[in-house]
Amino acid sequence: MSTASDPQASPSAFGRPRAGLGRAAGLLAVVLAYLAATAYVAQAGLGFQSLVLVAAVFAILAISLDLVAGMLGLYSLGQGGFFGIGAYVTTILANDHGWNVFGLLLLVLVVTGLIGAAVGAMSLRISGLYFAITTFIFTLVLTVLATDMVNVTGGLQGLLGPAFPDFPEGLGWLGRPLAWCIMLALLLCLCLAWNVRRSPLYPVLLSIRDAEPFAEAAGVRTAAIKIGVFGLSAAMAGGAGWLFSFLGVVSPSQFDWSVSLNVLVMVLIGGINTTIGPVIGAMFVSMFPTVVNINPWLQEIVYGALSILAITLLPEGVVGVARRVLARSFGGSAAAVENIGPDVAPMPASLPAAAPGPDGPEILVECRGIEFGYGVGPKVLRNVDVAVRRGHIHGLIGPNGSGKSTLANVISGRLRPHAGEVLIKGLRVDGMPPSSRSRLGLRRTFQAAQLVKELTPTQNVMVGLYDRVPRIVSRAPFWPMLPSGRRDMAAMRRRAGETLGIVGAGEWAGRRVGDVPHGIEQLTQLASVYVAGPDIIVLDEPATGLSAKEVRHLAAILAHLKGQGVTMIIIEHQTRFLFPLCDRVTVLNAGEVILTGSADEVRAHPTIRQVYLGE
Repeated sequence: MSTASDPQASPSAFGRPRAGLGRAAGLLAVVLAYLAATAYVAQAGLGFQSLVLVAAVFAILAISLDLVAGMLGLYSLGQGGFFGIGAYVTTILANDHGWNVFGLLLLVLVVTGLIGAAVGAMSLRISGLYFAITTFIFTLVLTVLATDMVNVTGGLQGLLGPAFPDFPEGLGWLGRPLAWCIMLALLLCLCLAWNVRRSPLYPVLLSIRDAEPFAEAAGVRTAAIKIGVFGLSAAMAGGAGWLFSFLGVVSPSQFDWSVSLNVLVMVLIGGINTTIGPVIGAMFVSMFPTVVNINPWLQEIVYGALSILAITLLPEGVVGVARRVLARSFGGSAAAVENIGPDVAPMPASLPAAAPGPDGPEILVECRGIEFGYGVGPKVLRNVDVAVRRGHIHGLIGPNGSGKSTLANVISGRLRPHAGEVLIKGLRVDGMPPSSRSRLGLRRTFQAAQLVKELTPTQNVMVGLYDRVPRIVSRAPFWPMLPSGRRDMAAMRRRAGETLGIVGAGEWAGRRVGDVPHGIEQLTQLASVYVAGPDIIVLDEPATGLSAKEVRHLAAILAHLKGQGVTMIIIEHQTRFLFPLCDRVTVLNAGEVILTGSADEVRAHPTIRQVYLGE
């Protein structure tokens, strides 16, 4: 008897809508509770109101920092500078020139966003400590200018901020309009962060943070995205300055380097790269001096000690600790409760590869006279010629230091040759970045797997679909609210799950990559490449660290891909694994091509047998 109409027998048909309705009802309840809290704040006394509104403004500032620090790993100490620009532009133009404050909001967002993009374009060539120092200097220079330009900024005494417009008649019962404006702005920023984290852009951002070569090989224009996100972060910080200007006096001390440092402490205490963590941290840091009303000197010591303890003992922040506690309470790891798409479509026998048609070029990848060297030392590659035919597996072998990985980086765009040409499908590409080559159907893997350890294999593989799904970046702030976004996300999850199943890693799809064996990492990396249906794959020592059984499994997968029409260039030391797969083999030594031929020809060459194969 058929059970297709029985709700109990069809969880995929009935369970998901009910779960979706439950989530929607939960979100609606949270929003209604937030609006009720906002109404309470808007009608509360000025003391309590001021405490909450200042915390909310700094929460926006903390969220703006977490966008770049948490998602991109860029620890900016320039948020105070953008905060100050927003506050001073609003105050000066509203008070001295009578500008409409809501028109100034648009101006502040545009100006600070453009300045942030400019600062990002200049400083994003560096990272880590040097990036933090560059943005710190930016804030320091602005503080000095605000202090010295007394006629414009009021110097150390500052300027009295403009008045915020009142509600129209009949809406006075809502309370103070500024409270509604600040609290709704905070809700909007939280929604933006929440949406981005539930879009395909989120794993892309984390791949830029933790595995930038992986992101570039997937077609991501990493520099453009870094600059864009930094500009968005700066605009958000400028908007926080616009809000802050209505709360009292605007002075240099309110956005100097210590403010930027305090904002970073807020993010770390609450939980970096979390949606609600920056808000929790902002509440603690901004409210502590008022709530703990003791001797100011002792207050600073207690605050500093608590901050150090929170950062050192709770590196994941308050939200990170809460997640671990909840995961243990309900059983399973945090990865197990991550919403990665519970159902995967039935696994097909294969995925269609984007193989070139019969009229395509016979030679898909060609290197002509490639020369490359690092610094002033000897050249790593000297007059290298390699031609890879369509549908072939082409091996690159040679002793350590022979230039194999360097040649792979030249082909994939990580390095630009000093001389010679690289052609893909007959098109010269030696001046193109990796992201442009991926659009020509070229993908690659790395000797050490370039993956995001805190994400699942499914999420990592989804990064490989970046240039196969339209407008991932522009739709990210609204993704969960768009029907097209939800459809595309479901399709990407299915595709990623299918590909993981094909390479034999489907059972690990929901685990964090940091918790899976090395072999599964390598298979995940291969799946992230194959998921986009490339024409050409460059594999850099794919069998490194694998057991004999895993090597045989990998060989079967590569043979299967060849059967799908995929052209491959494989760098490998394990000739017993490589030779049975290869149509052609090129041998490199000291940066020069010794021989190109079939596996049998290479194996039979006396010099190669003696020097490289050890026979």
